[in-house]
Amino acid sequence: MFRSTDAYFQGRTAILASKHGKEQVIAPAFAPLGVTVVVAPDFDSDRFGTFSREIPRTGTQEEAALAKAEAVLAQMDTDLVLASEGSFGPHPQFPMLPSDRELVLLIDRRHNLVLRGEVRSLETNFNHATVSDLEEALAFGAQVGFPTHGLLAMAQADPPPNTPIFKGIQSEEQLQRAIATLQAYSPRIHLETDMRAHMNPTRMQVIAQAAAELVQAMAQGCPRCGWPGFVVCEKLPGLPCALCGASTSAIKANRYRCQHCLYQVTVPRAETVADPGHCYFCNP
Repeated sequence: MFRSTDAYFQGRTAILASKHGKEQVIAPAFAPLGVTVVVAPDFDSDRFGTFSREIPRTGTQEEAALAKAEAVLAQMDTDLVLASEGSFGPHPQFPMLPSDRELVLLIDRRHNLVLRGEVRSLETNFNHATVSDLEEALAFGAQVGFPTHGLLAMAQADPPPNTPIFKGIQSEEQLQRAIATLQAYSPRIHLETDMRAHMNPTRMQVIAQAAAELVQAMAQGCPRCGWPGFVVCEKLPGLPCALCGASTSAIKANRYRCQHCLYQVTVPRAETVADPGHCYFCNP
């Protein structure tokens, strides 16, 4: 169904707005398109918000990623930019479970093109705990993949200004020093997972999935004009129930649309009937 988009990207260099090692998983994803990924020099992504709270993120996840990309475009002579932004919290369908939503954004000024790859995953160690001593801290660390996954430590969950925040803790010795220092401010210490990409291999793998989604969008050319990004713009519910035949909330078709010529096509899903669990009558 899709036309080749090689002419749009082959041999180009994309500048990545990152300081936390995301190129490790993003660059390999873009190699099959003939795109070389290079990290923006001296780029301070922390000014757009930090997980450790010194700088709150302003705006939405999408707005933060866009701001990073536009900052690179403003400081460098380039027309192809990548930016990534993550967000953590309860899964919308399973509120008791933490989730990781990763967004990888591409701006192509040469073709006036904006594309994105997005993944929401339950594969995350996002967590926190309040501890009194090293033994409790190590017990929490064992639950979240420490020391291969880093930790943050602070006197309390919302620390007052000018109190220490320890980041990137990846050894028992570092953890012990952090606790000893912070207990001068509070007898109990707030620990949480360090969700920066270079401190969190689990998160890095979700970023890789989002990058793969973006690459797929770039490779899907419009059947009419060939423009990249011929992706699903709408999911249409209404797949009939396997038991009673009534329309359900399950998706029956995907609608693709070109953002350049606006051509669109609706493609039915391979499934012809839905599990009765999706049916308003069989499973009210």
